[in-house]
Amino acid sequence: MSFWTPHIDSSDFREQGRFLLAWRLSLITSLIVALLTINFRFSSLHLMTYFISFLLTVLCVAALHYTKKSKFIFIFSSITGTIIVSFNLITLNELYQVGNILWKVYIITFTFFGLGQKWGISILLLNLASLIYYALFQVNTNLDSIIPLDEFGRISLSVELTVVTLLIAYVIYQFSIINNLSYNKLLSANDELLKQNQTIESQNEEKTTLVKEIHHRVKNNLQIIISLLRLQKSEIKSKEAENHLSQAINRIMAMSLIHTKLYQEDELAKVNLESYLQELSDDIKSLTETGFKTTISVSSDIDQVGLKTIVPLGLLINELVSNSIQHAFKNNSVNRINTTITHLQNNFFKLKYSDNGRWKEPTEGGSTFGLELIEILTEQLDGKIEQKPSSENTTYEFTLKNIEMT
Repeated sequence: MSFWTPHIDSSDFREQGRFLLAWRLSLITSLIVALLTINFRFSSLHLMTYFISFLLTVLCVAALHYTKKSKFIFIFSSITGTIIVSFNLITLNELYQVGNILWKVYIITFTFFGLGQKWGISILLLNLASLIYYALFQVNTNLDSIIPLDEFGRISLSVELTVVTLLIAYVIYQFSIINNLSYNKLLSANDELLKQNQTIESQNEEKTTLVKEIHHRVKNNLQIIISLLRLQKSEIKSKEAENHLSQAINRIMAMSLIHTKLYQEDELAKVNLESYLQELSDDIKSLTETGFKTTISVSSDIDQVGLKTIVPLGLLINELVSNSIQHAFKNNSVNRINTTITHLQNNFFKLKYSDNGRWKEPTEGGSTFGLELIEILTEQLDGKIEQKPSSENTTYEFTLKNIEMT
């Protein structure tokens, strides 16, 4: 590192650029103001403003050297520079003011680069205010009071204008460099992000394929279990034992169907609720021996639910539909089962289940496992159950919670 390019402990290239700009411009400005102070030929008041400017620029160089921080220097330089140049513009009536106007442009660009929009706009408005004041109240006085420049004065003015213009160009040049670096880093970061996304997508596809394969294998294993139970069922002579085994088969089938749906769905964590419950109800109807025609309809204003909800909900529907087909219908010409699911607030939903039959009350000593299972499944979904008594049909209303959503 050299005196012109000092070391700064920062990994942010924008902060490095701002610091180097502040450092180099402070050095150049202090040199220019020093020359103007030495060669100044007018009143002591004017000489004092240039001398103060020189001291302030030297102070900025020292502060930058010891603190390695540029923000305060940008603020200090922008404010003090605006005050001094505005003072010169308004009071130095015997001088050509084109130099002070260029210094204002330099201060504005310097502030925008080092401090951003808010500070830049503020300094811009302050400098515009002094320029407008000069144009309205001082320009005629200035034109009448200007002292003609000798050859040395013309040379000094041309050097000052050239240097200030170059300083403005240098600030704009540094801004373009930082902007290009930012753009290139953004492109590089975007390319890296795209590569990471491609890797993640590839990994997700692999995991999705693996999980689907697992669901497929689980479904196949459950189907084997169902087939074995059906073989066992064909050898059972007891009607009661056969009914119990049929109910067990239906419960396993409800879980098997979940894995089938998960294997078919694009989103593994969700199951289309209406499609699943309709297919489950139709499968139960087809597997349950009955001499009557049964129509089952399912409707839901909830598209999908999570796995923690669908498993107990599927078993609940299995028990309800099985009980309706086996115990509710007598001599009806057409048996009807209706299931309606309605969304409620706070992740709850209402399940209304009804048929046009009447469920038989369990006889003394008879099995109540199905009803007990309905109550247990309702509790698993943080819900409550209410039976609507009627002489014409059986209706249950459940208030259940979509556990996956919490």
